Amino acid sequence: LRVVANEDGSYSSPVLMQSATLALCKCMCISKSFCEKHLSLLFSVLAKAPNDDQDLRANIVVALGDLAFRFPNELEPYTPKIYACLRDKSIRVRRHTLMVLTHLILNDMVKVKGQVCEIALCLQDNESTIRDMARLLFHELSKRTNSPIYNLLPDIVSQLSQLDLKQEVFREIMQFLLSFIKKDRQNEMLLEKLVLRFPKCTTINQKADLAYCIAQLKVNEKGIKCLNDNFKLYKDALFDEDVLKNFMYFIAKAKKNATKPETKQTLQELEEKFTECAAAGMENVNASKKAARAKKRAARRVARKKVEWEESDEEENAEASESEPEEYEERDEENRPANVQAVKSEKSSTAKRRSGRSRSAGLTA
Repeated sequence: LRVVANEDGSYSSPVLMQSATLALCKCMCISKSFCEKHLSLLFSVLAKAPNDDQDLRANIVVALGDLAFRFPNELEPYTPKIYACLRDKSIRVRRHTLMVLTHLILNDMVKVKGQVCEIALCLQDNESTIRDMARLLFHELSKRTNSPIYNLLPDIVSQLSQLDLKQEVFREIMQFLLSFIKKDRQNEMLLEKLVLRFPKCTTINQKADLAYCIAQLKVNEKGIKCLNDNFKLYKDALFDEDVLKNFMYFIAKAKKNATKPETKQTLQELEEKFTECAAAGMENVNASKKAARAKKRAARRVARKKVEWEESDEEENAEASESEPEEYEERDEENRPANVQAVKSEKSSTAKRRSGRSRSAGLTA
């Protein structure tokens, strides 16, 4: 334990640290109480491991898989930290982490919900083996009767759209995952969930991502009705060219499959509303841009005037400071107190009396 903790920094040998950590993990697999007591230490070592010591991190990840299989309840609070290893710089650590998580997820030892976005990002990993392993995991999940991918997709879309991903990366991931949605009922429910997320979006890019996902779904009458009924939720985003293009693509697909006159009429009305709102929204955007530019120009004018006022104030203060000493001298002479003048007059009269006395004394003598 002293070697693994290495609080004083006395142990610098990588081989010693790896051996001590493996010994600790084997002891933790034996005792539940010992495992629970030292889990925080093990994750601390994982977080503080040197970047160049990928062997130590990879060994800890494999050991965590064994511990999760042995004591799943004790490892559950630390699950996000295991998922975080999917972003490790080392290909070996990422590969080991995905292997461990795949084993645990397919054996129902770890809950997928919450951190599944990390696994979805592995679909675009630079390493081909990691991409293939992630695809295999989602293929295996799609075979289950409880439709885990359908249940996870809204969270995946929400989390991925909040990340700073390139548009093509996001769309390739979602195109792969949406291909597993084949049932009509799942299409309808997922379409409704995506449409209801529009008001929660904070950027136009997030709305464009939702529109792209909607465009990839299968089209049926209930889906068209959902778009028509919830038009007010996404109409303010139609000014964006990408959003409008995806919704128009959805309408084009629907027209190919539409057979009822009522459905064709609804699609025609919906398409007209899309065009009108897009034009009106673009006008509003242009007006807001003009207002923003005018506001900036006004702010610059105010700033220039403020600088001019400050410069004029400084000049006035400088002139006033130069004229103040002369004015103060004149004011001192004019506004001397009366008692000071009285004292001076008394002093002069006393001096005259003294001089008179001295003259009389001289005459007497």
